[in-house]
Amino acid sequence: MKMHKIGLTALLISVVCFMPSWGQYIESVEEITAGNFFGFGARQISMGGTGIMTNDGTSLFYNPANLARVPRIELNFGVSHQSFNDKTNIRPIRKIVDYNSVIPSVGTFNGRFSGYSPTAGRFDDSKNNSRFNSAIITVPYPTYRGSLVFGFGVARVSDFDRVFKMYHRDDSIAGQSIIALGREFQSGGLYQWGFGAGIDLSPRISVGATVSIYSGAHEYDWEYYLDSAHVFAYHKEQYIEDKYLGIGAKFGLALQMNQYLGLGLALETPSLLNVEEFATDYYYYVADSTIEDEGSSNVEYNIIRPFVISAGMMSRYSNATLMVDIDYTDWSELSYSNNVDMEQYNDQIKNYYTDALRFKIGGEYIFPILGLSMRSGLFTDPLPIKEQFQNKSRWGYSFGAGILIDQVMTIDFAYLHGSYSRNSDWAYSPVYDGTDNKYHYLTIDEDISFDRLYLTAAYRF
Repeated sequence: MKMHKIGLTALLISVVCFMPSWGQYIESVEEITAGNFFGFGARQISMGGTGIMTNDGTSLFYNPANLARVPRIELNFGVSHQSFNDKTNIRPIRKIVDYNSVIPSVGTFNGRFSGYSPTAGRFDDSKNNSRFNSAIITVPYPTYRGSLVFGFGVARVSDFDRVFKMYHRDDSIAGQSIIALGREFQSGGLYQWGFGAGIDLSPRISVGATVSIYSGAHEYDWEYYLDSAHVFAYHKEQYIEDKYLGIGAKFGLALQMNQYLGLGLALETPSLLNVEEFATDYYYYVADSTIEDEGSSNVEYNIIRPFVISAGMMSRYSNATLMVDIDYTDWSELSYSNNVDMEQYNDQIKNYYTDALRFKIGGEYIFPILGLSMRSGLFTDPLPIKEQFQNKSRWGYSFGAGILIDQVMTIDFAYLHGSYSRNSDWAYSPVYDGTDNKYHYLTIDEDISFDRLYLTAAYRF
C-alpha cells in the first residue's frame, strides 16, 4: 500500500509539472491581439461588418478616404453588449511515447494512439459585458473645390472577454479517483485613438490617412484544483495583467466609378504595441498546507502586428445598397521584440499561425417615407490558426435597422451572432504499465459562440 501511494503521488506530481507548461505555451504563443476584431458602428455591423465604402464618421478607422464624403460636422457615439459562451468537452486519450524524451509541445504529437476512455467531463460557461464602443467627430474644412474633412475619435477594436471551465475525473488508475477542475477568466479590450483626414483629388477620387494610438489592458486569471482520494491535493492560481500602448497608421483610396458603383482600398501598416506585463502565481498543497509562492514579476516587450490589406465595393440602385469587403492578413508574420525571453516564441508563432482572408457581405434597403433602413449581412472571419488547432472556423450573420430623425440624426441598431470551435491537447499524466510508457492526454474541444448588440447614434449639424 505504501508503494502504491508513492507511485500515485509521483504520478500526481507529474500532473502538477505538466499543466503549467501547457498554460505558459498557450499564453505565450496565442497572442490575444491576433485576429481579434470586435467591430464598431451599428450600421456597418448590421451589414456583416462591411465598412470600406461607408460614408460616415466610422470611415476614420475603416477607410479614411471616405471621410471626404461626410458633408457636415458629425458626432457619432456607440455602445455595445456581448454575451460570450464557451462549451467545453474533454476527451481523454493515451499516447505511447519514449519516457526519456521531452514532453512534446501542444499540437506536435506524432506517435500512435491506443484506445482509452475514462470518464470525460463537460462544462458550459458564459460571460456578459456592456462596453463603450466608439465616439467620433468629423469636421469638414471649407474648400474652394472638392472636399477636405478631418476626423478624430476612439473605437474599441478588440475584445478580451473570455471564460473557460474544465472538469475531468479519472477512475482508471488502481481504483483511485483523480479529479481536476479548472477555470479561466479573461477581461479587457484594446482601444484605437485616431486622427485622420480625407480629401478629394478629383470629383470621383478621394484619398485619406489615419494615425492611431492604441491603448488597453488584458487581465488573465487561471485557477486549477486537483484532488486524488485525499492522498494528494493541489491548488494553483495564476494572474497576469498586460497593459498595451502602441502606434499604427492606415491609408485609404476611394473611387466612385459612377452613380451605381464605388470601390475602395485600404492599407493598415504594421502596428507596434508595447506591453507591460505583471504576473504572479503560487501553488498550495492541501495535504501539508505548504504554499510555494513563485512570487511576482514585471516584464516589458513589444508586439509587431502585420499588414492588413482591405478592399471593398458598394453597389447602389434606387433604395437598395449592396456592400462587400475583403481583408487579408498574414498572422504568421506577427512577432515579439525587445525581450529575449519572448523572442524565442517567434518560431513557434510561425508554426501556429497562418494567413486569414476575412469576407463580409451585407445589404440595406431604405424606406424613404418612413425614414427607416433595414439591413442584414454575413461574414466569414477565419481563425488565424492552423487546422490542427481548430475544428470549425469563425463565421456568423447579422441584421439591424436604422431610423432618420428630422434629417439630422440617425439611430442605428445591430445584432450579430458568430461561432467557432477549436481544440488543444493537454499532457495530463504518465501511466506506468510495464512494457510501454504511455501518457494520458486530455483533448479539449471548445464550442464557442458570441452574441453582440450594437447601438449607435449620429448627429449632423
